[in-house]
Amino acid sequence: MTTLVGNTLPAEWTKLRSVRSTWVVIIAALVVSVGFSVLFSFLTEANYAGLPADQRTGFDAAGTSMVGMNLGLIIVAVLGALATSSEYATGMIRLTLSITPGRGRVLAAKAIVVAALGFVLGTVFATLAFLIGQAVLGINPAVPTLGLTGPGVLRSLLGWGVEMAAFGLLALAFAVMMRSAAGAIATTIGLIFVPAILGAFLPPWAQSHVLAYFPASAAEQLSTAQLDPAAATYLGPLTGAGTLVTWVAVALVVALSLMGKRDSG
Repeated sequence: MTTLVGNTLPAEWTKLRSVRSTWVVIIAALVVSVGFSVLFSFLTEANYAGLPADQRTGFDAAGTSMVGMNLGLIIVAVLGALATSSEYATGMIRLTLSITPGRGRVLAAKAIVVAALGFVLGTVFATLAFLIGQAVLGINPAVPTLGLTGPGVLRSLLGWGVEMAAFGLLALAFAVMMRSAAGAIATTIGLIFVPAILGAFLPPWAQSHVLAYFPASAAEQLSTAQLDPAAATYLGPLTGAGTLVTWVAVALVVALSLMGKRDSG
């Protein structure tokens, strides 16, 4: 562990931050996550009176002000793929593994860097989107707003950090498995949007016993402030967190197995 912290971990962080595309992705994620959320808050504030009565009654102020986070999640997941895919594309992975023969150490270092960066970005973006969004919604006195201590708000803000870290790790694992950024990103995006796409077409039992345990559905239990216990995909924060951790752990174990058998120096 000392060697990991003292050598491999800083090396992986240096590799990731020294690539221009990393900063382009971070800026794009910021613009989309916060910018789209603020824009949607302005539109909601201006058109709140025209919403159906049931939508006004169950108005989700927190979710409305962070709606852009779902798009930012896709962009942040790209960072996970970039953390290793470029090395496979250039053949540098052989040099990395020859310098640090312990494949578990290399993958662990990459995972720590991706998880830490994803958590920080997700939490910061969500907090900015929430605070600015609530201020925008508050322009209209008729629109309900929330503070940081509102029901489920802090869990939601930290939950976005966890969600972005988790999907970054999934993208990292897929990039190792496929040795392709495009394949890893496409697979991760599929996992993000499968519940939303398939949910309307599946019977309730399939939503409750299958779809609810997909990564995106599980992550929503953490990042959604206003959870609905009656929803078919409801798991609760603890079960959702456990499900998400299981997905990430299994993906990383498979990636490590393939890395050990296939990626020789």
